[in-house]
Amino acid sequence: MHEKILLIGSGFIGNKLVPKLAERGYSMVVICIETGHDITDRTQVLDVVQNFSGKKIILMAAVADLNIFEASPAYGLDVNMGGFINVALACSLHHKKLYFISTCCVYGNTPDLPSSEDSSARPAEIYASCKLASECIIDGLNKSYGLEYVILRIATTYGPTMRSALAPAVFIDQIRQGRPITIHGDGTQTRTMTYIDDEVEGIASAINSAAHNTIINVSTQEELSVLEMARVIAEEMGRADHPVTFIADRETQTRKEQIDASKAYALCGWKAKWTFREGIRETLRWMGYGSPREELKLKD
Repeated sequence: MHEKILLIGSGFIGNKLVPKLAERGYSMVVICIETGHDITDRTQVLDVVQNFSGKKIILMAAVADLNIFEASPAYGLDVNMGGFINVALACSLHHKKLYFISTCCVYGNTPDLPSSEDSSARPAEIYASCKLASECIIDGLNKSYGLEYVILRIATTYGPTMRSALAPAVFIDQIRQGRPITIHGDGTQTRTMTYIDDEVEGIASAINSAAHNTIINVSTQEELSVLEMARVIAEEMGRADHPVTFIADRETQTRKEQIDASKAYALCGWKAKWTFREGIRETLRWMGYGSPREELKLKD
């Protein structure tokens, strides 16, 4: 019989993770808002976890869009902290192993570069702060009650069906509409944007490995400035000279993101394969760019 995994939350990454884990022989059970499940409902969460016959539970559900957080901080905290606590407590109480999807954004403006799992964490915004607080709670539940866990600090992920608020999607849409690319600050801030196929393979490899009670970075090690990302996208769309406009920088800007993902290779045999240019090229192909029969597709 196939080992069961419960995935809490779905969306862009989760929708690709389910078939990837199924390929590896797992039997997937998925719950999310669309299936009538709400992680902020503690009674419901406890009931689901108690009645789940498998051992491994992945918590992916979260409010990741900072625009939503800005509009309703209380809602973001209810989901990202309150919902997380419900799931973590349920896993601890019913002896499940929690695979918590965290973020490389917890490193924020750390001076420790490249950032390994042992680097200091200095998150620059509320989403990353929630993830770091959740990691601390997991560590406490492990020490006090024996909760088994793996924390996966994943990169900002792009590719087909990505959120329209992500920078690559915004840049593509601006170029398509003939509007200047808008960049916050001077554009020298760097990111390790990771293609969806790499991210999903990395998460699946960690879940399929013997990793236990540890933190793992799941990210490309290719570091690009936002200006470089914009240039790559413009070039791949045949608009190398497309204009760029610089707007006010974000108050919560992370200046330099440089990730050490060597632990993922050591424990799970995984490392990213796609370059940013290759990923953008594949994304544009999926969107139908250059085809007269269809517009570029962006998921709202």
